Amino acid sequence: MRWRESFLAEVTQSLRQLGLKACPVCGLADSLGVGHLPLLLFDGGFPPRIDDHPPLADCEGDLTFAVRIECAACGYLMLFNAQRFRTADEKIIVLEETDAGGQFRE
Repeated sequence: MRWRESFLAEVTQSLRQLGLKACPVCGLADSLGVGHLPLLLFDGGFPPRIDDHPPLADCEGDLTFAVRIECAACGYLMLFNAQRFRTADEKIIVLEETDAGGQFRE
C-alpha cells in the first residue's frame, strides 16, 4: 500500500503554502522529503497478546494514517494526519499486490 501520487503532490503543495519550505531544525531549504508509504499510528495502548486471539472489534483505540516528512540532512521527522488533506471520498491510497516474481503491481 502506498500514497497515490496526486495525493502526495497536494500534501506537498499544502505544506509549502503553510510555510514549511525548510527544515525547522537545521534550516536547510529543499531538504524535506515526503514518504510514499502511509505510516499507521495506533493510539490505544499495547495490543493484546497474539495467543489470546481477541477479535479485532474488541480493540479500543484510534488508528491514524499519517504522512511522513523527513529532512534528508539532519533526519528530523514530522508526521501529519492524512485525514486533514483528504476531501470527501477521494482515494488517497493505492493497494499493491506482489506477483509470483516478487514485483509490485497495481
